[in-house]
Amino acid sequence: MAWEKSSFRWWPRIVGTFQWDARVIYSLRGPRQVGKTTLLRLKIRDLLKSGVDARRIFYWACDQVERFEKLSAIINGYLDWARRFSNEMLYLFLDEVSAVKDWQRGIKSFYDMGKLMNCLIVLTGSHSLDLVKATESLAGRRGEVDKLVDNIPDKILLGAKFSEYAETRNEEILKVLHELRLLSTRNRLNALLNLANGEIPECLSELKLYQKDLNGLLDDYLITGGIPRAINSYVSRGIIPEIVYSDYVNLILRDIARWGGNEIFLRQIVQRIIQTLSSQVSWNALKDETEISTHDTALWYVDILMNSFVVSYLHQLNKDKGVPYYRKAKKVYFSDPFIFHSLKWWALGGKQPFSEALEFLKDAEEKSKLIESVVCNHLIRLLFNMESSAQFDYTTRLFYWESGKKREVDFVAKLGDDFLPIELKYRPKVQRSDVFGIIDFEKGGKSSKGVIITKDMWAERRTHIEIPASVFLLLP
Repeated sequence: MAWEKSSFRWWPRIVGTFQWDARVIYSLRGPRQVGKTTLLRLKIRDLLKSGVDARRIFYWACDQVERFEKLSAIINGYLDWARRFSNEMLYLFLDEVSAVKDWQRGIKSFYDMGKLMNCLIVLTGSHSLDLVKATESLAGRRGEVDKLVDNIPDKILLGAKFSEYAETRNEEILKVLHELRLLSTRNRLNALLNLANGEIPECLSELKLYQKDLNGLLDDYLITGGIPRAINSYVSRGIIPEIVYSDYVNLILRDIARWGGNEIFLRQIVQRIIQTLSSQVSWNALKDETEISTHDTALWYVDILMNSFVVSYLHQLNKDKGVPYYRKAKKVYFSDPFIFHSLKWWALGGKQPFSEALEFLKDAEEKSKLIESVVCNHLIRLLFNMESSAQFDYTTRLFYWESGKKREVDFVAKLGDDFLPIELKYRPKVQRSDVFGIIDFEKGGKSSKGVIITKDMWAERRTHIEIPASVFLLLP
């Protein structure tokens, strides 16, 4: 298997949330090239090693199937054949099933006929909305969901988080994180709560000895993101070939075409997102300098990108009510550095994407904007870990904020009934004026201390904590 020969043998933590002995229909969503297919193949390998008869395991790449009738015939043929040999649990892996229109009709029919009573099924897809809407039509037909510890049959596999990236690339870092018990989700969340209370926990202070290594890994992460194919190329060859970028872009363009989008409009929207990255922007302003005529169309393209795991966007917080201002300007972020570099190269007409990525990161201000995108993505994941639920909506848990004096706080995380203001200042020294936004936020109550994410600085101040980005990003 190619994974065994890879320079980046990442085993996603999400694998541990599956219960492989439950008769459940799982869905697994995630961006293109993130490793969903690899995850399925690794699980098939493990099943075979554990002694499961190969005839009880079925895998099909559905993106080559045009109609649900054909897919249904394929599945039905396998089920009839497999039941001739065994009445034990069958494992069905339907990869990129969302590429087949109305695929759920076949699954629904088989379930109602009782053919899936002793089966575990994993359905994967690269577009969030596609798979979510289809699986919603299977309500009441997902199997033994009540037996799942987390009660969540719908999983999301994103690129490797920085913590996963660091521990996979550096054995010493992995050993230290294990010794400090920071591989535990509970302990990482407790460390965050300590920061929110104005204290740097000892487990994080211990990482000062490894800060140089962590900073170097973060610099690499800003090139490769969490996309395994890009990481493997970079680690093994020192570069990322153009084909890796273009393959990703072509998959996104294929998805946009399938949803009836216009490639020219998409290019223009991506250009505008890059121009306004980390800044407040309305949907109406986002269409400026484009040929898009309405803000609704601009929003449609952003939502398509969001549901394809390309971008995320935050609303401004209405602090008095603890809810978003839906009508005010948004902040749009890219979900992964490699995705950013790929689409930037495509949208702006660059020549060599890898060289352009390196050149982009030489600009301290631009680099800071990309780190802000990484922080946003990781905070979303962290908040989900704090309240894992199929109904989780990050737009009601993570915001930006602006005071009456127009002082902004980059991120405000809702932790229960309280809020944690977080500001990114990725430079060697924190200025007094850098703290004004957090101070303004704290004056109104509902929070105690803030967090300023720095480049290298550590400090416990009266109003906030200062902690390096490469350490803070280990928490999600």
